[in-house]
Amino acid sequence: MSITKSIQKLLKINQHRKISLGLSRTRKALKNINWHKKTKSKILTCNGTSAKFSILYLIKKILVENNNTYAATFSPHIKSISERIEINSKNISILKLKNILKKIYKIPIRLTEFEMLCLAFAEFIKSKNIQYTLAEFGLLGRKDAIRAIFPSPDIHIISPILFDHLHWLKNQEGNLKTLKEIVYEKTSFLRARKIYVSKQHPHSLKFIRYYLKNKNSFYYGRDFWLKRKKGKYFYHDKEHNFEIISNLMGDFMYENAVLAIKIAIDQGIKLSIIKRGLKKINIPGRMQEIKSGKLRKYLPNSTLVFADGAHNSLSSKSVCAALVNKYKNKDLYAIISMISSKDPASFLKPFKNFKKVFFVDMKQSNTYPKETLFKISKKLNIRSTISENCNEAIKSIKKKKNAVFLITGSFYYLQEII
Repeated sequence: MSITKSIQKLLKINQHRKISLGLSRTRKALKNINWHKKTKSKILTCNGTSAKFSILYLIKKILVENNNTYAATFSPHIKSISERIEINSKNISILKLKNILKKIYKIPIRLTEFEMLCLAFAEFIKSKNIQYTLAEFGLLGRKDAIRAIFPSPDIHIISPILFDHLHWLKNQEGNLKTLKEIVYEKTSFLRARKIYVSKQHPHSLKFIRYYLKNKNSFYYGRDFWLKRKKGKYFYHDKEHNFEIISNLMGDFMYENAVLAIKIAIDQGIKLSIIKRGLKKINIPGRMQEIKSGKLRKYLPNSTLVFADGAHNSLSSKSVCAALVNKYKNKDLYAIISMISSKDPASFLKPFKNFKKVFFVDMKQSNTYPKETLFKISKKLNIRSTISENCNEAIKSIKKKKNAVFLITGSFYYLQEII
């Protein structure tokens, strides 16, 4: 049995077979690994509906440029489960992860897969001499394992919040009552020394302000903001004003960048270092251009292929807008597969400006059949069809020289094709 398969076995056998929210299991398990002797690094956590990984990735790049040491945990992974735990630009080795999980597996508490991986991160970093710890929340936040591990971080980031994970909520319709519940689950518990709030939908911002009353908070639009002028992007706060030179794509990515810049400035990092850290960035699975591999076989250089793990309405709107604005004279195509816990109707609406959308199946079991997604798209008047797989969809387009392909809908699907 390979090490990766043995890890999957450890994560599955005798554990909770479904996601089960709550803090008590993780808190009890932390006592078994002597977490009270934990690392004394600065703790930076992040949660929201979208952009969590992107924001932390940008901050990480600035820290690396500043020669800061760090550890980070991300979710989900794309190519390897070892991507979930990173230290100083290196992923944990598969063998090391396996050995840590074997130790955690022996703890007499039934844990979820996510809780086991979070505990593995805690076990891995507790004795490390690092300056920063970055942690991305999983589902919602209030009952998330990351909260149990880091209840009072030095810095917490609230990424854009809108509708997602509705099946976990009391109110499962996309209305203001539901949005208030989502914001409550993601913000009401926060006890960070400093809280940074990214650009938000006006309704989300209203609820965030309500739950963060009397907290030491910094808001996009008030304390820092982005300006766009003649295709260029500029960071602004009350003391700074400068152009952001980067290969990021889309307004939403630069909105993430200004938040990372604000945090870095407040951490005392020099502007010259911040600017260098943001110059060349290619974020895995987030508007990632695919420049080599099987997907590019037989494609002319003028054909562009992007992969993005967008899976909710907020992220699909941002990704589609970025491509439509940047490639106005090209034909846009999307290849989409989605897991069944998401809302395909709201996700698909922004694809009306695409020339065609292809629906495909992925290997995951809990997915929407491509035929179901096709029917939903027809009701939305989206030009679409079904295809056998990603390669077949790309092959079917005759005029590829002017084509831009976006592969999206789920990070789990990206695991199969990147």
